[in-house]
Amino acid sequence: MAVGVMPSPRILAHRLDSSLHQKVVRMGSPGGGGRSLVHLSDGAARLDHAGEIRELKAPCLFWLSAPAGQRMVAEAGSTGTVAQIADEFVTRAAGDFAETPRLHIMIDLDHQLSLSVPENRRMTSSLGAIRQELDAPQPGSDMLIVAHLRVILVAMLRLVGPDSALLGGAGSRQQLLQRFRHLVEVNFRGQWPVGRYAELLGISHDRLHDLCRRELGKTPKALIAERLAREAGLGLERSSVTIKQLSHTLGFRDLAHFSHFFKRMTGMPPGAFRRMMAKAAPEQDTVSPANFADWP
Repeated sequence: MAVGVMPSPRILAHRLDSSLHQKVVRMGSPGGGGRSLVHLSDGAARLDHAGEIRELKAPCLFWLSAPAGQRMVAEAGSTGTVAQIADEFVTRAAGDFAETPRLHIMIDLDHQLSLSVPENRRMTSSLGAIRQELDAPQPGSDMLIVAHLRVILVAMLRLVGPDSALLGGAGSRQQLLQRFRHLVEVNFRGQWPVGRYAELLGISHDRLHDLCRRELGKTPKALIAERLAREAGLGLERSSVTIKQLSHTLGFRDLAHFSHFFKRMTGMPPGAFRRMMAKAAPEQDTVSPANFADWP
């Protein structure tokens, strides 16, 4: 019996119920990206990726940093949860704490972790709460899902251990750029200074600047501004809020500051842009500052 894990803009948690037959779960989303988490509370399973087999025996937790193309075969009688999690949602759960840089390093690697009885109960409880919020969304559901995902990530970090060799890859250029991308995606509305991103990444301001210039041809400040401008353009085109309200949600101190920023980035004032987009064909994409599709 095949059970497909479908893509979600946030997170999808699929219950793995006991069955008389094997179950096959295809990991990841067709478009790639995101992370997958397998919690096996009972039974056994195996992960198959390009012929490489990894055996799972309950109770255990498996974190997949690049799940696309992988599949899991759960033996008859196995139970647990399989979750597909969007990168943006993982970054929100990692938050802005002293341990956040370490969490980001952990997130970028695969982990297979055996669970004790109390740890297994904690995972079961948090994943059950996430599934409940997904099945019956209510005001604040996203906040609760992020909170429970954070519990899971911190539990993983403790299991991996503070002195793990996972820190060996902390200086990888691609990993640093990916973590910078995740942090920007969650925090661009707060208009953080570049130094704050560098601090969370555990590197200097100058190193982050040089890294972005060398790998992407742009400064960190320019990349952040482009993300903010694209969000502003989408808000002007697709929402009915006033320009003043939009400027406030994007973290600008006043309307004049927002108008100056938007004109500098796109070549026209926000009001003129909104009028133009109202007349444009639906498929036309007039404002498209370089976006994160250009990132590694």
